[in-house]
Amino acid sequence: MRLTALAVLFVMNAFGQIVITDSGSTNRPGMTVTIDEKGNAEIAGRRGNKAQMSLDKELHSRLMKDLDAAMPLDQMAVRGCAKSVSFGSRMFLTYKGVRSPDISCAGQTDPAVIALQKDAQEIMSMAKAKAMPAGANQ
Repeated sequence: MRLTALAVLFVMNAFGQIVITDSGSTNRPGMTVTIDEKGNAEIAGRRGNKAQMSLDKELHSRLMKDLDAAMPLDQMAVRGCAKSVSFGSRMFLTYKGVRSPDISCAGQTDPAVIALQKDAQEIMSMAKAKAMPAGANQ
């Protein structure tokens, strides 16, 4: 089967993107942030709200460095934690076609996990502020 040039571009783009997913919970909407190779991000909320933002160069560089150090993401030494079925949320990173385990639990000991957790939390805080401005119904 031959791939068209457009399909090849799509596949190349998908693998160059970083996706941070916060599942949300019963009482808190989730969110997905998709970051391209230049640090431009698209924010998509579970309630359909969308926004755009750009990461500053320092944060984008740090995220890329931390991702490369943690590869392969699906084999990171992540410590799990107990979560409520209804109120627990999960956070995942997907990069180069590989998804991490849930990195939302406190008490991580692996430096690679700690670094990615910090990066992801910082980016998600920025995304929440952008997608849900002060005073908006969350």
